[in-house]
Amino acid sequence: MFRARSIGLIMASLLSSLAQAEILEERLTSGSSIFVPSPFPINPAANATNQTIVAVQQAKRDEHVIFTVNPDQNPTDIDEKIAKKDLAIGGQYPLGGASMGLQYAESRRNVGAKNENSNRQNDELFVHRDYRLTFGVDFTTELRGAFTFHYSGLQSDLTGNFNIGANDRTRYHGTMSGYGLGLYYQLRMLGIGAFTHPPMRGKATVEGEQKIITEPGLYGVNFDFRAAPLLNLNFNVTRWSYKHDERDDPSTSPTDQRDIVLRGVDINQFLRKTMAYGLGAEAAVTPMVFVKGQFLKQEAVFLFDPDHLPGDDKDLESRVRYSELKAGVSIKNRSFIAELDAMRSSASQGSIKPRSGFGPIGNYKATTTGISLMVGANF
Repeated sequence: MFRARSIGLIMASLLSSLAQAEILEERLTSGSSIFVPSPFPINPAANATNQTIVAVQQAKRDEHVIFTVNPDQNPTDIDEKIAKKDLAIGGQYPLGGASMGLQYAESRRNVGAKNENSNRQNDELFVHRDYRLTFGVDFTTELRGAFTFHYSGLQSDLTGNFNIGANDRTRYHGTMSGYGLGLYYQLRMLGIGAFTHPPMRGKATVEGEQKIITEPGLYGVNFDFRAAPLLNLNFNVTRWSYKHDERDDPSTSPTDQRDIVLRGVDINQFLRKTMAYGLGAEAAVTPMVFVKGQFLKQEAVFLFDPDHLPGDDKDLESRVRYSELKAGVSIKNRSFIAELDAMRSSASQGSIKPRSGFGPIGNYKATTTGISLMVGANF
């Protein structure tokens, strides 16, 4: 009984500043896309304005996370399985020295979490729908820029606490908007890109109460080097940025007025990515078949204090470093394009600094596998 109350209290009270930083383009991108372009680049200026691109992409990721609360005294083991599904439709149309792009994406995250002292599993659903309009322009023959407008709608169906019953679930919806900027400079053998997507901001309605909500932003640079006519190398550096989100403030369930977390029971809501370094390659095997790969070194922190953002106070953070590997094969036959990608990452942390006043969290292990398929046309 003590352990069940302990985990319920901790999961309801350890409030993060933002959920795990991971945007749609990050999940859909697998490094270099010079030979077979993607309509969903992280840098909105990545694609040449004279290209027509239309594509549909389906992506799926499965995460398995286990950790222990109070590992040294009264330990409680938590087992979580998270399924993420993305469906994206997008394209770009040239306008003569400029281009216009449209994108729509729907992301669904299903969380199934179970603590060893409970006979039932907590199931939660988070849905995120994203609309984007992008304009690109050629400033010179070497330099192009792009602006993208983001509009997102979200809805959630959650328990927010391991001790919440099915009749006391919380549901809310919200909208956000934001923008992104990109530049790309093309030399003879080297392409240099820079981009920024500041955090999105909007409002959510939770049981009649209005809250200001945000989603993480990111910015970075990327370099494309044509090492040979049929080989392109890619290097990129990405950083994440954050703003406070009122969903992190204390909330209660609608019926029994119990303490809940509006981010849900997933421990990864407290994991904030801070930086990533990536090295990738894209090569032609035949005139119509290409292979690609990317190795990413990720840096992130666990942070449980709602009054701080990553970097505010290092003593409150537990740093996590891990690697991520992506690989894929692409086909381009005249105007038809297709790409199949796979990814895998794993992370572990022996002990995690909790917010002052709560018991320790340790033995964290997370494994993620994913697959993505894109089909479309490029001419």
